[in-house]
Amino acid sequence: MTCHRDRDANRRPLTGLVALLLLPSAGCDSVEQPIHIVAQDFRFAPAEVRVSGERPIRLTIVNEGRERDEFKSPLLAHQTGATSAPPSSLPLLPNRQTQTVIRTVPGVYHFYCAIPGHAGMSGTIIVE
Repeated sequence: MTCHRDRDANRRPLTGLVALLLLPSAGCDSVEQPIHIVAQDFRFAPAEVRVSGERPIRLTIVNEGRERDEFKSPLLAHQTGATSAPPSSLPLLPNRQTQTVIRTVPGVYHFYCAIPGHAGMSGTIIVE
C-alpha cells in the first residue's frame, strides 16, 4: 500500500506542470483583446468599441450580409506580422470572416466601408 501511495505522490507535480503548460493554449488568459465586429447589410455592429491600450487586439470581422463590404481604418496601419506595408483596408466577402492582430496605440480610430453606396457603414474603435 505504501509503494502505491508514493507512486501517486510522484505523479502529482508532473500533472500540475502539464496543466500549467496547457493553460495558455486553452485561451483562458489570451494575450490579445478580442474585438468582434459584424458587417450586415449597410451597417457595422457594434458601431463603437472601447479597448485598453495595454495589450494588442485580435480583430475579427464577419460579413453576415449579402453584399461585399470593406473595412477601412487607420488602425490597420498597426497590424502585426505584416511582411510588407500593412493594408489600409480589408475586403469582406459575404458569409466570410477576416481576422488580424493589431498593436494598440491609444487614440480614436474611425472605420468605414469605402464601397460606393455604403456610406452609412461606419464606427469607431477607441483605444484608451
